[in-house]
Order: sequence, then structure tokens, then C-alpha cells
Amino acid sequence: MARRMGWWGLGVLILLGAVAARAAETPHLNSTGFTSSQVCGTCHQDIFAMWKGSKHARAFENPIFAAAYRDLQREGGDARRLCLRCHAPIAGITGDLEAQQAITREGVTCDFCHSVAGVAIRDTDSPFVVEVGGPKRGPKVGASSAAHAIQPSILHKSSRLCGGCHEFRNPEGLTTISTFSEWRASSYPAELRACQDCHFLPVNGRSTIQTGNPVGSKIPDHRLQRSQEQLRDAVKLDVPQVTREAGRAVVRVAIRNTGSGHAVPTGHPSRRLLLKVEARSAGSGSLLGEATRTYQKQLLDGGGRVLVRDADLMRARNVSDNRIAPHEVRTETFMFSIPSGEAVRVRAEVEYLYRSHILASHEWRVLVSRQETTVPGN
Repeated sequence: MARRMGWWGLGVLILLGAVAARAAETPHLNSTGFTSSQVCGTCHQDIFAMWKGSKHARAFENPIFAAAYRDLQREGGDARRLCLRCHAPIAGITGDLEAQQAITREGVTCDFCHSVAGVAIRDTDSPFVVEVGGPKRGPKVGASSAAHAIQPSILHKSSRLCGGCHEFRNPEGLTTISTFSEWRASSYPAELRACQDCHFLPVNGRSTIQTGNPVGSKIPDHRLQRSQEQLRDAVKLDVPQVTREAGRAVVRVAIRNTGSGHAVPTGHPSRRLLLKVEARSAGSGSLLGEATRTYQKQLLDGGGRVLVRDADLMRARNVSDNRIAPHEVRTETFMFSIPSGEAVRVRAEVEYLYRSHILASHEWRVLVSRQETTVPGN
């Protein structure tokens, strides 16, 4: 009997020890404020690692934003209210507009997005309804956690969640960033395709460390952008017709927005697409002619002057916009003088370009697509 009690007692101690260890591993969340993403990462390790490398995580400490933010502050105006509502959205709720708290500098952090209960797109001052310290909202139904309550949220499957930041109207009343309205004006809503369907694609990983690692388990990709791969999926290039007419090569080029639910390029106006077409001798390779087309949104002041500084979007009054809308096919025609009887090689390519005036000496360039064809000699 004593031996049986001894084994029974040992079993109880082991069980209690396991329970205590599990409790020690369960992270403590701030029930009256925001919880750091570092705490979220103790359980959601794979998701945290993806978020850490994303533009959301760098939204406040990105050097280009930081420099533009300083420019705007020097010029006066309410830069903190206008900029931090999306680059450090916790600041507007906690009042930490000087970004003294480490959690403010986390940018678009886990607990902010997963505490959003509603979005008012047209409210430029405070578009988000946030329930601080409450259940964590997300798209999954039936999920549970020892660390916090979970509230299934249709909003977190909706483009409206993204539209609170990816739609911006400046103090002049001009919409300078229009990604959400570009999506809304497209056929994507009718096709039931939201931002998350492209930017949160399922990838291999564990939702939490407690779920183990079942074969084939998937989680939403919190990197949000697949950068060059995603650009190349979105934009396609074709040279459907090249003809020879009276000493000229007539080249028709089609550029298609086949995989993006918003205009290409979207976001900040410092981004552009460059279409370049050239004709060369098929024999010697000598250049016979070249031409370009640029697709971009440009911000203009009241006198029609193009504004190039990142901080200028606050005072823009007009836009010039020839970007390529969702599902749009833009056909361009080019003509080159060519030698009689000589075969000509035509090459068309599209590049995505990004340059900030802050880093004017550096331009980020991505070759999106390239096509070549030959015009035979007579």
C-alpha cells in the first residue's frame, strides 16, 4: 500500500511539475495596453520571423520614412498625427507621439493589427477602431490559446482592414495614395478577391510552437510582399505584332496587369514602371533606335509643378496618372527607321523602378519581363 501511494504521489508531482512548466512557458500579455511583438514571437515563432523581415516591422524605423518625417516636422504641420497613424499606429492610441516607448517603434506591430475591430476609411485622423487588451482577432474559426482569448474576425479577411492605411488623403483633400480605391474600382471585389488573397498566401510553417509540426501545415505569409517574384507574376509583356513598312519597323507592344488587384505600380508616387523598346541590326548588333514609356502617378502643386520629395505628398493639389489598372492591357506602338533588306532584332522590356529623393544616388531596379523577336530582311 505504501509503495502504491509512493508511485501515486510521484505521478502527482510529475503532473504538477508539467502544469507549472507549461504555465511558466505561457507568455504574459498586457491586459490594459499593447503587447510587444517579441512576446507574441515566443509562441508564434514562424509568423514572428516573417513579420520581422516585413515592411510592416520597418514602417517606423525605415530610414527613408525617418528622413521624410523629419523634413515634414521642420516645415511645420501636424506630421506626427498624419504620419504616425500608419507608420507607428500604436502612438495615436497611447499618446506616445515622441516614440519614447520601444513598442511604438515596432511600427505596424502584431498586437495592433490583431486588436482592430473596425475601420473607417474616410476618417483620416483615426481610421481604426481598436480594442486594447482584448481578445486577439484573426480570420481563423475554432482556434484557441492558453495565452489569450481569440475572436474570429471577418474584417481580417477583408481589404477594408488594409484600406485604413493604404488609402491616404492629404490636408489639401487630395488622395495621394489610392491602393484601396484602386482595388475597389476593379473587378476583384466582385470576384471575391481581397488583398489577403495575394499578400497573405499560405506558406509552410507552424501557427504556434504548441501545434507541433504536422506535415503540410500552412500559415499566412506575414512578409506580405514576395518582392520580385510578385512583380513578375503581376505584369506580363508581349510583342504581338512587328511589321516592316517602307523602311520602318512598326512594333506593337502589349503590357498587361494580369496579377494585381490595384494599379501597377501602386503606393507611393516615387515608384514607376519603365517600358523600353529597342531595334538592333540582327547581323552587327548596332543600335537602330530606341524608345521608352513611363507609367506612374505624379504629384503636382497648385501651379502644375511635379513634386519629387517624399514629404511633398502632404501639399500636393493635383495628380497626373497613367498607371496600368487591374486587368488592363495597354498597347503601345513604336516606329524605327531600318535599313532596307536587313533583318532587325526587336527587344522590349519592363522594369520596376523606385527612387527616393533621400537616396537620390540609388535607384532600385527590377527587370519584370523581357521579350525579343526578329523582323526578317526583305
